[in-house]
Order: sequence, then C-alpha cells, then structure tokens
Amino acid sequence: MSILSPGTRCTGCALIDFLPITCPRCSLPYCAQHIHSHVCTASSQDDPSKDEDVAVGRLGRGKMSCEMRECERESIESVAGLASGSGSGMGEGEEVKIAREVRCSGCGGAFCVLHRAQTSHTCPAPLVHNERHDAFLTRRERAQQVIGQHFPEHKGKVVPKPPPAREIVRKRPSSPERLPPSLQQPTASGSDSSIATSSRGDGSSSITTVRKTKAEKMWEIHVRKIRMGAQPLIPGGGGAGTDTEKRFFEWGTDLDRSRVEGWKTQGQKWVAKLDRVWVGVDTPVGKVMDLIIAQAKVARPKSDDPTQTLGLVCLHAPPDGERIVVSLDLSRPAGEAIVEGSIMILVRGK
Repeated sequence: MSILSPGTRCTGCALIDFLPITCPRCSLPYCAQHIHSHVCTASSQDDPSKDEDVAVGRLGRGKMSCEMRECERESIESVAGLASGSGSGMGEGEEVKIAREVRCSGCGGAFCVLHRAQTSHTCPAPLVHNERHDAFLTRRERAQQVIGQHFPEHKGKVVPKPPPAREIVRKRPSSPERLPPSLQQPTASGSDSSIATSSRGDGSSSITTVRKTKAEKMWEIHVRKIRMGAQPLIPGGGGAGTDTEKRFFEWGTDLDRSRVEGWKTQGQKWVAKLDRVWVGVDTPVGKVMDLIIAQAKVARPKSDDPTQTLGLVCLHAPPDGERIVVSLDLSRPAGEAIVEGSIMILVRGK
C-alpha cells in the first residue's frame, strides 16, 4: 500500500489533504487554500452545459458573492454549485429546494457562512425562533418568576450594564514604601547596620555606620525563633507584660554533663530536646531551677553529697566568640544571670 493512499496530494502544492476539494471544471483535486486561487486549465468551451452569458468566476463557473455589504466572500449557493447558470446537473425543483434551505429563512437573501444568520446581516424580517431559542425564553421566564417570589423588591428590575473598565496606571512613589508599625522590625535587632556617633574635640560630631557580621545576623534570627515559640515557664506568666520584662531562653537536662563538655570543648551541636520558654526578669534563678526540675521530673538528692547536688548552667555562644559555660547563682534574678537566647541546662554535681 502506498504511503499516500490515506490522502490526496493537492495539484497546486505538495500538501497531502485528507479532505480534498475537486474543481468542477478541471476535475483536479486541490486543498482549501488553492481551490479558489488556482488557474483552471479547462476552458468554458469544453463544457457545453456552461452558459457563456454567465459571469465566469475564478473556478470557471457562475459566482455569486455574499449580499452583505462590503463582504467579498462567496455565497453558500455559489460554493455548492447552485448559482445561476452553474449547470450542476440537478433537477430544477431540487436546486430550488436546496437553495431555499441555505438562504436566509427571513429575507431569503444569499449570504456566506458568516452572514447567514439573521442577527449577522441585520435581517429586516421578524426573528425566526428555533427550539433552542424558545427553550431559552422559557428558562428566562421561569427565572424571573422565581426571583419575583423570593425577592419581590427585585421583580421587574433591570440591572444596568456596567461601564467599560478603564486601565488605571499607578505611579510608583519616589520615596520607598514604609511598612506598617506592626510589621516594622526594631532597630536594635532588625537592621543590618547600626549608626554610631562620636564627638570631636572641636564640638562637632561624626557619624559612622557599623555593619553587622553574618554571625550577628544569625544570632538575631535565632533569638527571634525562640521568642516566637516560647511558652511561659511559670503557669499564668508570672505577671510579666511586655517583652522587655521577659527573658527568653531554652532549657534541657544533662545530669552527667557529657553533652555540656562536648558542646564546649568539641564544638558539637546540641542534639537533645530543648524547650523554649520565658520568665520575668525579676524571677529568681532558684525558682527557675525548681520549675525546670518539676517539669523534667528529676528526683531531688536525699543527701548533702556535692556530687549529687543539682545545679543550673548557662550555655552561651556569642557571635564570632568562644562558647561559654557559666554556673548560675540561684539567688540572682533571671534578668541579670540569664543571657537572652541562651541554653539553660540542669546538671548534677559541681
């Protein structure tokens, strides 16, 4: 079987057309693009059925244009070969019947495919309703009845058509946009740089900008995370109000001090569980340790052996600095002893 058997090659180009159109004069197959533009090889004398008085179109047959003003397309009758003097070979009654079906059902004009509908060529005859249009009118009438029953104030009300939208061009302000106060970050922890002023001997002052290092920025992010997820260590909060009256930190347990030594000397990352909490700055460190012992469910020592005594150490890693482990004095307030964002570890022994 030939590879070209499913389609037919156009006579005017190399296109394999699956729906070719045969020219009624020269009987050659063409594609949709060349059926009107080709030069027909057959003359009008070869076909005695053609009337010589009829105006010859591009296909060598009578051509009727669309009756729509300024439309140069061929009418449906002419494309079907039913134009006057086309010699289609059909009976006269059959041609008239087909022509009546393709013409406008209102005014009877011969139009192209685009202007055949009554609404497309401003038909002067009354609009011929079909079943689909009648169903639309029925649905609209039922909808108006339902609206009148449930919404009497809108019965018979015509909703005006909105005006066409206009394109609005917004100009960007010359000054940078400012965030609302609730989203603005504090200068001490949210800015990437700080401004320092120094006075000179002659009374004038100079302004210098100090850029924060990457470690300082990472530490600020760490403190923000602790503040966002911190819960009060004291049930009810202990009367602390604003963040300036609170001390935020993380706490955990390491009774044998193995993780603490590895964190300080070997630079290991703390992998054990840590809880994020906050206490008031006036809360004694001793009370903080009692609350941690109660939540950790650690048994208190029954003897005065120093190796069994419980204590609290503070693990702090300052930006661009060495790691520090400090044993806390239980009599001091949390605001003085605990560093913001540090780790509080419950240990055994001194």
